[in-house]
Amino acid sequence: MESMQHCRVFNVIAVCLTILLLSSGCGKDNRPDILLIVIDTLAADHMSCYGYHRDTSPSMDSLAASGRIWLNMQAQAPWTLPAMASILTGLTVKTHGCRHYDDASYGLDPRLPTLATILLEDGYRTAAFVNINYLGEAYGMSKDFEHFRIDDEGHGRARATVDSLFAWLDGENYDEPFFVFFHLFDPHLPYDPPEGFDTCFEPGGTSGITEWKQNALGEWYPLQAPHLLNLYDGEIKWIDSQLGRLFAGLRERNLTDNLLIILTADHGEEFLQHGDWGHGNNLYQHALHVPLIMTGPGIHEGTADSGIAGQMDILPTILTFAGVAVPDGVEGLDLFGEIPVDRPVYSSGVFSDSAHASVVSERRKVIWSPVDDNSEMFDLDNDPAEMSILDADSLLLNLLLDYWAWPCLWEPTKNELNSIQLRRLRDLGYIN
Repeated sequence: MESMQHCRVFNVIAVCLTILLLSSGCGKDNRPDILLIVIDTLAADHMSCYGYHRDTSPSMDSLAASGRIWLNMQAQAPWTLPAMASILTGLTVKTHGCRHYDDASYGLDPRLPTLATILLEDGYRTAAFVNINYLGEAYGMSKDFEHFRIDDEGHGRARATVDSLFAWLDGENYDEPFFVFFHLFDPHLPYDPPEGFDTCFEPGGTSGITEWKQNALGEWYPLQAPHLLNLYDGEIKWIDSQLGRLFAGLRERNLTDNLLIILTADHGEEFLQHGDWGHGNNLYQHALHVPLIMTGPGIHEGTADSGIAGQMDILPTILTFAGVAVPDGVEGLDLFGEIPVDRPVYSSGVFSDSAHASVVSERRKVIWSPVDDNSEMFDLDNDPAEMSILDADSLLLNLLLDYWAWPCLWEPTKNELNSIQLRRLRDLGYIN
C-alpha cells in the first residue's frame, strides 16, 4: 500500500516536471522556419502577379495571394555577386564592396557576418542549395551554412535542386528551426527551357538559338529579341512549375504552418529596350525591378505594399520576424516596420566599370555616372519603361553624390579570374 502511494507521488511529480519543462521553453523551438528563395535573373515585370500579360508564374502568383507582395522592390546591383551580397548582409554595394574590376571579382570580407552567420549563432540550422560559382566559398557566400550544396554550372538544375532540398529535409529532425537559402539559375542565359516549356510562348521552340548573336557588323541583331524573350518566359514558366513542386512537398511534410517563405531575385533582364541585352550593363529598371513576396505566420493574405524596398531590407526583415537582434551597421530596414515615404534606395555595381549609381525615392529615379557627370531622371509612375529623360532633381542628385562618397567599410576578397572563368563570363554576357 505504501509503495503504491509512493508511485502515485512520483507520477504526480513527473507530470508536474514535464509541464514545467514545456512551459519554460524546453523541447521544440517554436520560432519560424525560414526559406529564402532567390531566382536568378527573374524580372518582376515578367511575372503575372506584377501585371505581365502572360501566364508565366501561377505558383508564384499563388504564393503572393497567400501573403504579401512588394510592388516596388529594387535590386542593389544589376548582376549576381554584389546583389547577392546585399541580400545576405543587409548592406549597400558601396559598403560591402563586392564587385568586378580589372579581371578580378571581389567577394565578401571573411569577417563580415551574413544572414547565415547571425541565424546559426542564434540556434538555427543552416543550409544552402545554390547553382552558380559566385555563391561559393571563393566569394565568401558559403560561410556558416552547415549544409552547403553548389553546382557552379547550374543551368537546367531546377528539378534536381528541389529534390536535393527534399532529401535534406527528410533527413532532418525538427526540434530546431531551419534557415534554407535556395537558389535556382535556370532563367539566366542561355534561354533553353526543357521540352514542353520551350514551346509555351515560342511555337517553334529554340530552333537552335538560345543566346544572342552578332550580325556581320558586330551589332546585336534586334530580330533575335522577340525569340529570346519568348524562351526566357518559358524558362520562368519552367521554374514556376518546380516551385509548385517545392510548395506541394513542403505541405506534404507539414512544414508550412510555421514557415516564413521569402521569394525574390538577384536582378532582372533586358532585351534591347535600352540598347543592351542581359544584365550588368546599366541601371535601368529592366535589371533592377525584382520581385519580393513573403508569406508566413501572421502575414495577412493578399496584401500589397507600394513603398520602395531594397534587397538590403531582406536581412533585417527576416531577423526581426524571427525575433533575432539586427546587428549594428545594417543599412536595410524591417519592411514590416515604419518606412519613411521619401526613403532613398540606392543601386550601383555595373559589371564593367562600377562607375554608375542610381537612387529611387517616391517613384522618382536618377541614374548618374561620375565618369562624365552625366545624369538622367525618370518618373517611374508615368514612365515605367524609362523612355522620357527629365532634368535631374537636385536633391536626388545630391543624395547620389553623397552615396558615391560612402567608404567601403569592409575589405572585399580579391579573386583573380583564370582563362576558363573569363571565358565563362564572356559566354554569360558579362564581359566582351
